Amino acid sequence: MSALIGKLQIRHVLVVLLAIPALYLAFLLYHSGNLWIGLGLLVVTSLGVFIYLNPSAMTFRYLFPGFIGFGLFVIFPLVYTVYIGFTKYNSQNLLRFDRSAALIHNETFLSPNAASYKYKLYAQEDGSYVLYLEDEKDATRRFVSEPFELTPGTKPKTDQEPVKLSALPAGEEPPGKPMEMVQINRAKLLVPMRARQFALPDETLVAMAGLTSFSSRERLWTPNSDGSYTNKKDGTVIRPDFRLGFFVNDKGEKVGVGFTTFAGFDNYLRILTDPRIQGPFFRIFLWTVAFSAISVFLTFAVGMLLSVVLEQKDLRFRQTYRTLFILPYAVPGLLSILILKGLFNQEFGAVNALLKGIFGMAPEWNTNPWGARSMILLVNLWLGYPYMMLICTGMLQSIPSAIYEASAIDGSNKVRDFFDLTLPLVLPPMTPIIISAFAFNFNNFNLIYLLTAGGPQMVGGNAGETDLLVTYTYSIAFLDSGTNYGLAGAIATLLFILVGFLAWINLRITAKNVKI
Repeated sequence: MSALIGKLQIRHVLVVLLAIPALYLAFLLYHSGNLWIGLGLLVVTSLGVFIYLNPSAMTFRYLFPGFIGFGLFVIFPLVYTVYIGFTKYNSQNLLRFDRSAALIHNETFLSPNAASYKYKLYAQEDGSYVLYLEDEKDATRRFVSEPFELTPGTKPKTDQEPVKLSALPAGEEPPGKPMEMVQINRAKLLVPMRARQFALPDETLVAMAGLTSFSSRERLWTPNSDGSYTNKKDGTVIRPDFRLGFFVNDKGEKVGVGFTTFAGFDNYLRILTDPRIQGPFFRIFLWTVAFSAISVFLTFAVGMLLSVVLEQKDLRFRQTYRTLFILPYAVPGLLSILILKGLFNQEFGAVNALLKGIFGMAPEWNTNPWGARSMILLVNLWLGYPYMMLICTGMLQSIPSAIYEASAIDGSNKVRDFFDLTLPLVLPPMTPIIISAFAFNFNNFNLIYLLTAGGPQMVGGNAGETDLLVTYTYSIAFLDSGTNYGLAGAIATLLFILVGFLAWINLRITAKNVKI
């Protein structure tokens, strides 16, 4: 009985120890503006506490971690990618609307009759700082700030709220230890101090005007009730344009920093209408399908052939051969691709040196489109056949030898046994692996990016002859005219749908031709 009570107490303690940091993280997410993510974490944490503390939910205790992992690493990235595809989210429209509006709201200019203040910085025991200001013309006007943080050598966020200042009564001194200018400079606090704004009790803003003084400043923009802002200097009015994701003036000119906004199907329409994307899209799509299909066929054919040969009982040193053939799978793919890239160099590579010495020919692996495609297929074959060989070897070893013995009695040979017995028995369980290999090669970004970077360049286009859809869209979304996460999300969503649809067709066709 005491042991059971002890287990219950340990479970309660573990749940509390895990729930407290999760709830604190949810609070931080909410406080930072990530409302939905924080709410989701709160719901998951509450559900976990209920499951592990309620005896009636015992069935779900072993399933809950799996559901959390599936939701976190599969569902959430997929849903978030789809969501990003419907937004205008790029290097120009990067901030949330409230942060963009805060930047507008915090813009200031030097007042015509700006007051000047002497200052001192006081270091606190907890690592924070307190600012002391004294009016140069009226020594009775003294102010002290609330404690604030300064990160040496870095600027704080420009949309940060000003630090509040309060009047300091006569005879009182600010808390902490005053710092000399040499100490402030040595601690690299001048840069963050210049970027920080402070607000007097009457909401007048002050900021650093030199090494030894502060001066009052006015807000450049006055907020209006309809969400617009009026410029105090020239009377210009700006309003948020949620189609462009910018504040714009009456002339339609963009002002300030752009913000992320809902774009609907604009990113998807751009894929269909932008000539830079749709121009070479069809050629790249055909090459992507062909590359995936040929790669799967070659790796399966070579892997199957080697596994059948190495399963011959009378073959000497077959374990040694099997180990040697598996070695390419043991080397990291990144290293193999870079090494093979050097070997296939058409000017100084060992492959061309060997071919030229034997056959008197040196293929153009880097400049000729078909030569580059052939090189990619050969390298991918080298990288992929060991995996297929391992899988096929395991399946061959599970086939009863009595089947082949009965076939030999009937006068069959090894070639007929392969096509009439081995292949029909191996192909059905290999179907899911073949489909997954096709989907993997459809998005084989590393191979293309490291081996050819999509080259050689298409004539009259901005795409490469060996680009797959994934590398082409990466170039369009991230390397062409600035980072465009919204376009990348839309393209990734379409690729997911396309790969899923092709895999479904492949599975349907295979199911009709092969009885699983």
